[in-house]
Amino acid sequence: MNTELCTIKGTREGLVITIRDATQFGEVLRSLERQLLASQSFFRGSSAKLYLQQGVLTEGQMDDIESLIADYGMRLNREPLNAPLHRPVDESIVEDAKDVQEDNTLLVRRTIRSGQRLHYDGNVVVMGDVNPGAEIICTGDILVLGSLRGVAHAGAEGKVDATVFAFRLEPTQLRIAHVISRAPDEKLPQPEGPEIARVVENSIQLSVYNH
Repeated sequence: MNTELCTIKGTREGLVITIRDATQFGEVLRSLERQLLASQSFFRGSSAKLYLQQGVLTEGQMDDIESLIADYGMRLNREPLNAPLHRPVDESIVEDAKDVQEDNTLLVRRTIRSGQRLHYDGNVVVMGDVNPGAEIICTGDILVLGSLRGVAHAGAEGKVDATVFAFRLEPTQLRIAHVISRAPDEKLPQPEGPEIARVVENSIQLSVYNH
């Protein structure tokens, strides 16, 4: 279970900073900085709203948050989200990426480097590599237009029909919903094309992708 008092997630409402308990503001700030440090390159240039699950923020505390995220190239939209966030509706898997709804898919136009973590409520498309030591966790599918050599967790909220696709699928750990697969000890022959991973009979099966 996530014990952080503050999290940053992409949603249909845009980028949202969720604060679990505003009464612990000092720890909230420290938690927020940890999230920013972990994924700073993804957030730079973006605007975020605040969602308070418990407590209220003073103007001074809002200033502190605004100043902190500004250090990481972000802007604060001070209009709070007072209602629970709408979760994206799970959709059937489609083979053609153009059929996936734009507002439920995050397009990352860069390589995800070691130490970077990306969490998203929807599908993730990476136009680059996912290096060893990097991590992607999302509630939908993962599509990597390059090599996937880090940690990938698709269908993170239990979507067992989620898929992971990559031009070279060599993850250190691969997870779909509750099913986990680790990298083999021995080096396997390179496939003849892109690969896709699916859950088949409660285990993860890799196969060459043929559309």
